[in-house]
Amino acid sequence: MPDAPTPRLIYDAFLITAHHDFYKPAVSPHVSGLGLGAALLAELVISGHLAVHAQGGEDLVFPGPRGQPPQDSLGLWLVELVRSEQDQLAVPQWLEYLAIADVQTKTAEHMVVAGLLLRSERRSRWLQRTQVSYEAADALIAQAPLARMRRQLSTMDQRMPLVDAFLLAVTEAVGLSKPLYSQLPSGARDYADGHLRVLPAPLQTLRGHLIAAVADNAITGNL
Repeated sequence: MPDAPTPRLIYDAFLITAHHDFYKPAVSPHVSGLGLGAALLAELVISGHLAVHAQGGEDLVFPGPRGQPPQDSLGLWLVELVRSEQDQLAVPQWLEYLAIADVQTKTAEHMVVAGLLLRSERRSRWLQRTQVSYEAADALIAQAPLARMRRQLSTMDQRMPLVDAFLLAVTEAVGLSKPLYSQLPSGARDYADGHLRVLPAPLQTLRGHLIAAVADNAITGNL
């Protein structure tokens, strides 16, 4: 697969799933964590740092063919976790772990360092604890990922980049299809489906497990 800049996909996935505004509803933290976990795994699969293969009836995550570790600390954290496992874990286990391990906060802190988010703290007198929140440093940058995908779906005049096609998959999986496709031409969904159908096999696998994980959480009420 071709190389992709790291960690653009995870940043865009954060802005899609964890940042909400008037036009885009909030996604629950756990579902956002699942989406971000899938995005981080996909980013590292695209860059060659991780691989996804079926083995023994399960879709497992392995260290990838690229010998050099990721240059960013977020990608390095996950690659080292995968390498440290004696027995390789399945994709659903990694998605659930990343959601529980609060990949959302880890991504937000990474974006603060990159200058994309602003971190603020507020001391609660009643809860006797400090509440941390993250806001976009620039509202236009925060809205850019969704606007970019909507522009591509509106014009339908060229092929979507691979990372945007997977970002589209994440956006749909976490339940944001309505703001994504609102008031777009009638052929937009067919155009999107055409890109989703031809995602490389490892990304198709990640997409399928993300959809299943979100659905399972909706059934069990763990949203």
